[in-house]
Amino acid sequence: DGGGAGDWVNLMRQSKPVVAAINGAAIGLGVTQVLPMDYLLASESAKISVRFVKMGLVPELASSHFLAARLGFGVASELMLTGRTLSGAEALEIGLVDKVTKNADLLDEACSVARAMGANPRSALLQIKQLLTQNATETDIRLIQKREGEALTECYASNEHKEAIAAFLEKREPDFKTARAQD
Repeated sequence: DGGGAGDWVNLMRQSKPVVAAINGAAIGLGVTQVLPMDYLLASESAKISVRFVKMGLVPELASSHFLAARLGFGVASELMLTGRTLSGAEALEIGLVDKVTKNADLLDEACSVARAMGANPRSALLQIKQLLTQNATETDIRLIQKREGEALTECYASNEHKEAIAAFLEKREPDFKTARAQD
């Protein structure tokens, strides 16, 4: 892919949580670029399609992986092989998007979800994203448990975890930003 497409997918999977707000048409690249993101919201007027086949093309940006991971093999096959366009409600019904909102509420809802994710310890967020990326299609349970154990060991040693425990015991909200600065 010359690096560009792979860089995009890696950026989405290795960065802080990323929330997509789909308003209007997300066709082809418009949908494949959001599939690696962590949470997908769509407005009621969204139109979503992976219609590469209609153009004599194949999927891009690892969308054949991410679509199958989100929807299962059968539904991903049907969407990619027919090029069918979905409404926001249809996309929600099959699990392609995580929530549908009114057009006017889309950005506020996306920002709300992003703030809720971002309020958590950065180290744990990045570890969780890595585990989801590595383990979503992994069949070796021992390897999955090994990866999780290694990530837990790192998290237990972090100042963010120590701050979470202190905040719990002191019945206050944790200050992850200050704790992160100490790591």
